[in-house]
Amino acid sequence: MKLFIDTANLDEIREISSWGVLDGVTTNPTILSREKMDYRTLIDAILKLVDGPISVEAVNEKAEKIIKEAKMLSKISENIVVKIPITPEGLAATKVLSKEGVKVNMTLVFSVNQSILAAKAGATYDSPFLG
Repeated sequence: MKLFIDTANLDEIREISSWGVLDGVTTNPTILSREKMDYRTLIDAILKLVDGPISVEAVNEKAEKIIKEAKMLSKISENIVVKIPITPEGLAATKVLSKEGVKVNMTLVFSVNQSILAAKAGATYDSPFLG
């Protein structure tokens, strides 16, 4: 099992990381904006705290733009995983990106069927919403 914390708060990440059980971090634009730090500075700070996957979300909605943004994000660090919503455009982008070696975390997964679609598209991870 892998434990990922869904936050961009550096104090929370430090705390959970100190327990020795944290495998990675997931973020989204809302979580990042709450921290009142420059986007790139915050991502770099998280990367320094956690030696594992850090999911950063692509905000574009069309496959071509998602692909371009994802490639840019993935160049930040080998630990960056690009978070992409499981939409038809997101699935198409994931299919291309996975073939090019870009790690993808499909988000907004609400069903087993969607999880299967994410896997078929080549997603490295999926983030199910449960409950």
